[in-house]
Amino acid sequence: MTTWWTDPRFAEGAARYDGGEYFEAHEAWEHLWRAMPPGDDKRFVQGLIQLAVSLEHARRQNPRGSAGQWAKAVDKLFPTRPPVDAEATVALARAHLDGQPGAPRVVYVDDLPAAYEPP
Repeated sequence: MTTWWTDPRFAEGAARYDGGEYFEAHEAWEHLWRAMPPGDDKRFVQGLIQLAVSLEHARRQNPRGSAGQWAKAVDKLFPTRPPVDAEATVALARAHLDGQPGAPRVVYVDDLPAAYEPP
């Protein structure tokens, strides 16, 4: 059985997001999201879509659009839905928007060191 996190559309979206292709990530994840049944998993994927859109708005120097999508995304990404670690993924995106070095990426629970403490 395919789960949302093993679906090729999720993998494509994550690869594009990790590569800074936020619009393309949004497109890949949206195809997955539309095919999902209602529920918490679908809501979580929608949050990832909105996170990518927030970053794309920021890239296009649209702070209002970025902030609006950010608020929607954060509302949908908690509680986290393994295998994605929402806290770490959101923290990297926030740091990027705040001008800190480093690129946003999708963080998986298995990526985290045993002593991980979210920022």
